[in-house]
Amino acid sequence: MTKIAIVTGASRGFGRGIAQVLATEAGYKVYATARNKSALDELKKAVDATGGQGQIIPIVLDQTDDTAVTDFVNQVTSSESKIDLLVNSAYGGLIAMTPHFGKPFWERPISVFDGSMEVGVRSSYVMSKLVAPYMVKEKNGLIVQISSYGGFVYLFDVGYGVSHAAMDRLSFDMATELRDHNVRAITLHPGAGQTEITAFPDGESPEYVGRSVMALMEQADESFLNKANGKT
Repeated sequence: MTKIAIVTGASRGFGRGIAQVLATEAGYKVYATARNKSALDELKKAVDATGGQGQIIPIVLDQTDDTAVTDFVNQVTSSESKIDLLVNSAYGGLIAMTPHFGKPFWERPISVFDGSMEVGVRSSYVMSKLVAPYMVKEKNGLIVQISSYGGFVYLFDVGYGVSHAAMDRLSFDMATELRDHNVRAITLHPGAGQTEITAFPDGESPEYVGRSVMALMEQADESFLNKANGKT
């Protein structure tokens, strides 16, 4: 049976790489969400061109709109019998802070902090809260938060660190409540990336991160997943 995944923030960066790998290399049906329709359409076109069994369902979605997110999850669950994987990759902090690099937090507008928290911690919580009941019902599922080592050390911005520390804690606490239902929550910390915003020369490719997520689903045994549950 084809596995069903939801990947947020799939129009670029790690989210795009994760969605593309799941569809092309693992044959998943991936509901790929983002605000950028043209970028999502390009992702679907790239996956379709491979001729594989997987597919991308592009969904234009504003992660700050709770009603729209609820409607989206209802759409998925009315069409699918299960959701195997949720990857929360949407993050608004980098775009918000880019015009203000080099400034201390007291010289940055509050909107920079809000950008890290709203499309990041809050959006991941909302999506997880809506998807979790369907995983609990099936007694199966994995929720992956894409976070950063910036939750442990200073990187870029105060809001960046706070939001990623919160993402790590989100997985830990959700895993505690989901454990008895055979549903797991894990955080991944990709390294410096070769993305549209952070093009580090020796950084990890989005596809590499995608294969890490795929390995959790396709190669990791129960013992490993139980040990990794709630951890980064």
